[in-house]
Amino acid sequence: MRRGGGRAARLMTSKVCNSCARARWVWVAAAITVGAALAVAGCADDAAGPATPADLVLRGGTVATVDADNTMAEAVAITDGWIVAVGSDEEVAAFIGAETEVIELDGRFAAPGFIEGHGHYMSLGNSKTILDLNDAANWDEIVQMVAGAVAEAEPGEWIRGRGWHQEKWDRPPDPVVEGNPTHATLTGVSPDNPVLLGHASGHAAFANALAMELGGYDRDSEPPPGGELVRDENGELTGLLRETAEGPVSAAFADSQLGRTADEIEAQFRR
Repeated sequence: MRRGGGRAARLMTSKVCNSCARARWVWVAAAITVGAALAVAGCADDAAGPATPADLVLRGGTVATVDADNTMAEAVAITDGWIVAVGSDEEVAAFIGAETEVIELDGRFAAPGFIEGHGHYMSLGNSKTILDLNDAANWDEIVQMVAGAVAEAEPGEWIRGRGWHQEKWDRPPDPVVEGNPTHATLTGVSPDNPVLLGHASGHAAFANALAMELGGYDRDSEPPPGGELVRDENGELTGLLRETAEGPVSAAFADSQLGRTADEIEAQFRR
């Protein structure tokens, strides 16, 4: 039984590694894939002897084995939910029988991945196009990173980053509110550029004065349901937006991206 490559195939399978360890896999064949690093072992060659026809064969594509050498194959054979062979089309052809379902990949990419129900692959890809704050030693270093980005940006251009976590810093910010900084120094280096910096948890963000203004926030603002606008002892917004409070500022950024050309969008993701 054969199925053409006119649609992507999503198949839950498993893998036999050498003669022992087995790991559960998801094989995804798609025209475009967003890759993630996966620590898995490569498949062993099948033992000598006549091949038993497989339940399913994917062939004619680029199959990532994710072994130590990052070997690429053309085809994969699967029986009863287990991968039984990976190799060239010719090698895997031995596993095609009268009842084998054959999916023609037509050059598409097939990649193994753990079954994982809480992945943010688009966010991961997007994070590679903005400031990486994961290794920032402290708030002052983040402010300097933003200052460097501002120096290369046009007035009004958004500066974004992700990955900061106050508990990882080598010293607390000054001033500090609930363990976090205020936006004063950040706004000081970016008065003409809105800045939005996502927390490592994904449940908060830090904004400068202009970003908060574009999001519709001022001293008298109330947070949306499920969100929190953190304030200092004087009732001023610190810039820390928790949970849904980030939404209006993120929406302002999204609005700024409307009308971009295809070339501008591609340039962003090729940085």
